[in-house]
Amino acid sequence: MKKQPNQSSKIDFNYSVNLVSLLEQMGVTILMSTYQAGKIMVIGADQGKLDLRYKEFPRPMGMVTHQGKLWAGLGHGIWQFANYAGAASKIEPQGSYDACYLPQNIHFTADIDIHEMEFCKDQLYFVNTKFSCLCIDNGNSSFKPIWTPPFISLLQPIDKCHLNGFCTRDGEPRYVTALGTSDEPLGWRATKADGGILMDITTNTVLAKGLSMPHSPRWHQDKLWLLESGKGSLSYYDFKKKKVIEVTALPGFTRGLQMVGDLAFIGLSKVRESVTFSGLPITKLPKRVAGVWVVNIKTGQIVSFIEFTDGIDEVFAVSVLPHRHMDIYGFDHDLSKGNYMIAPEDIEQVKMAETAIERAAPYFEKGNDFFNENKKEEAIEEFKKALAIQSDYLPATFNMAVALGDLDRFDEALEVLHDVIDKDASILEAYDSLGYVYYKRGDLKMAKVNYEKILELNPEHLKAKNALAIIAKELKVKKKK
Repeated sequence: MKKQPNQSSKIDFNYSVNLVSLLEQMGVTILMSTYQAGKIMVIGADQGKLDLRYKEFPRPMGMVTHQGKLWAGLGHGIWQFANYAGAASKIEPQGSYDACYLPQNIHFTADIDIHEMEFCKDQLYFVNTKFSCLCIDNGNSSFKPIWTPPFISLLQPIDKCHLNGFCTRDGEPRYVTALGTSDEPLGWRATKADGGILMDITTNTVLAKGLSMPHSPRWHQDKLWLLESGKGSLSYYDFKKKKVIEVTALPGFTRGLQMVGDLAFIGLSKVRESVTFSGLPITKLPKRVAGVWVVNIKTGQIVSFIEFTDGIDEVFAVSVLPHRHMDIYGFDHDLSKGNYMIAPEDIEQVKMAETAIERAAPYFEKGNDFFNENKKEEAIEEFKKALAIQSDYLPATFNMAVALGDLDRFDEALEVLHDVIDKDASILEAYDSLGYVYYKRGDLKMAKVNYEKILELNPEHLKAKNALAIIAKELKVKKKK
């Protein structure tokens, strides 16, 4: 089948007819990162149809899930996302989402070219490709090296061997892949077609060498799996024969792997004949594709796929999350600003907004922020949101009228304010805003009438006195002319 995502874009894709039923039967959603397009793709199913959405993030690379949270290498840091159940219930159409991942923390690493990540005993490990080492996040530094290949003499940000893949076994850091064994700047490029290695880091033993750009080692069902990207293959390492056994070959550069039961979800990339990819076996294929392929690891047969035909050429990581219909947002989304993760021991002390005025207040404050930044159109929209919740929220009404006046939308502003006065003629702020709007409009006489009305209600109102003094001077100048 062929379809476009539900957002205006140049991303086109095809997918197998059974992809939707597969996702629905498994109750999962696929996340796919692509640093080439700067997106995390959300590939799921909703009411019998494929639901594909993409979210803009800075240079998305490795991803890992652990205890209901998601970590992603984004830009110059590692972002931690949490599943906010309350936020999921607010996404339209309400009630259709069972998960919503929002940012919780970010650890800045600077530019280290983060590749794969995994958790070991509640500790996040990640591959620092630029410095050629495996690291942990200790919170006090950009990264803390915990293992370096024995052929690397000094940690330097020059990508000597292109260390890229990493996995655990029995809860311990265990296997890595690298594209070479060089100790020189970008030295791996000279032997990229067949210089790759698979290593056991507990013994510093090279299990397999002569590999074509290996990636994504995984310990699953008592086997050590890996992708040989330069060949476009899914393979496993046979410890008895001491060799890599190919299970299946796919029509693209294989990178990004998650295994669920007997299925392997594999990322495929289009690679062009270039300095980086020249000489690889897959460049000889008549067609190379980008997308996610699902393979039965017992038989090597392709089970399902989604192929991006335009807009996405490279896939980095693939993650399968146990949610039927989910979404993910960045720091700037409203859901990230208005939802909170509270520790169980503190929940009794926290009371969320319940009344209309409490729920409207955040929009009012956001409108004020926009107003102070001279973003009047945006401010008006936020004030309208506040008034939609609490129609008699007068501060939002007055500030919206002032913003409308500043944009020369005088008729709208006057209509809003006269409506307030029609309901209650004793509100000083309404006359104050009317005076301002009439003044902005150039109608000094009506501005004067409204400021005088304030003094009738409160003879000591200093702001009205000052405004009338200014108006008197301008009327005098106008009369002389």
